[in-house]
Amino acid sequence: MDTFDVTVTGLGFVGLPTAAVAARAGLRVLGVDRSAERVDEIVNMAPGCGLTTVAEAELGGLLQTGAFQVRTTAGRIPPSRIQVVCVPTSPGLDYGADIGPLLDSIDAVAARLRRGDLVVVQSTCPPGTVERVLLPRLTSGSGLAPGSGFFLACAPVRIDPANDAFDLSDMPRVVGGVTPACRDAAERFLRQFTRDVVPVRSTHTAELVKVFENTFRLVNISLVNELATVCRASRVDFDEVLDAAGTKPYGFLRLQPSAGAGGDCIPVSAGFFAAAARSHGVAATVVETAIALNQAMPAATVHHIRQVLAANGLGELRGRRVLVVGVTYKPDVPNVRQSAAVRVLEQLRLEADVRYHDPHVPTLVLSDGTTLRSTALDDDADIVLVLTRHRVVDEGVLLRSGLPVVDCSGGAPMLLRWRGLAETARPARDGG
Repeated sequence: MDTFDVTVTGLGFVGLPTAAVAARAGLRVLGVDRSAERVDEIVNMAPGCGLTTVAEAELGGLLQTGAFQVRTTAGRIPPSRIQVVCVPTSPGLDYGADIGPLLDSIDAVAARLRRGDLVVVQSTCPPGTVERVLLPRLTSGSGLAPGSGFFLACAPVRIDPANDAFDLSDMPRVVGGVTPACRDAAERFLRQFTRDVVPVRSTHTAELVKVFENTFRLVNISLVNELATVCRASRVDFDEVLDAAGTKPYGFLRLQPSAGAGGDCIPVSAGFFAAAARSHGVAATVVETAIALNQAMPAATVHHIRQVLAANGLGELRGRRVLVVGVTYKPDVPNVRQSAAVRVLEQLRLEADVRYHDPHVPTLVLSDGTTLRSTALDDDADIVLVLTRHRVVDEGVLLRSGLPVVDCSGGAPMLLRWRGLAETARPARDGG
């Protein structure tokens, strides 16, 4: 019978690097995912299967040595002493979250839990979820008591896809347990491949740390988007303001304006924060305002696109053939969850003939169920809108097209001439 040290449930942007770093530390790791397609991508080493969070050469080596194996949740999952849960939590009704996939994973873990096993929840959760919801299900499903029969902890992951400057093992990990023994067990596990572990008093604290970190970013991204609007209205150079403000050696965080923050963490966590505040009868005015500003950014971006076209004698959007370049939530990452670029595209489709080009997203399913497919960069169009700038996109094709190109990737849409497109700096990345 197969035996493993660790089972990682969920092989996405968090689960895959977690499995890889644990296997690299000498642990025998089983990765499971409910998507057979996702498992096949990894087994067959399909291009991009590392999701920019794991080098595919390393991933292939781990698979080849057997230190890391993958399979779907549909088959028999052998027991492991450590169960790590990394499934995504999307916006929903339960404290701002849809935790259905998380509950399914926890129930499956409970069914195979043995005395002395450790369960580590790495999913981003609304504060209180681990103790309020997951603990009772694990207890009833396994028949074991927490802190003696099994150990349960929360250790959210800090990760910035496509940012090579930080390795998962280098990032400090916050961990809280439902009992001190649970926290200690999780801390021992994490220290096998993490340089700095930060213990906190409870799982609730650990959940709130992750939610607050991402909410902090959303508030500041919304603030910098508001600054861009003020600069535009007062005809002040936005970059000059940021450059000068950035000379302050303390207390200043430089962020780039955009069509809105997206991804699995930043806007989702802010929703968790606001919902948690409401559940306790507490006002979260700043956060609620930041959420509203972020949600309004795609519509504001379309409005500014109209202004740019009109100011340059390029006519209206209505009835035009528009090519959108880049639909992911940030550059160089194959993830469209909560993507502001997708929301801009959907609004454009209300009045224009819109297609898109994105090498990271061959197929795009819109909120109304419509399926679009990535088209060629030189596809027939009247206007090109650059929403997300990927390194792999050959912008020279756009330069040679002779079409008007409006760059929206830096927040304020601007019409680019050929030299402008070649010299425009890529925006800073805002990770989760």
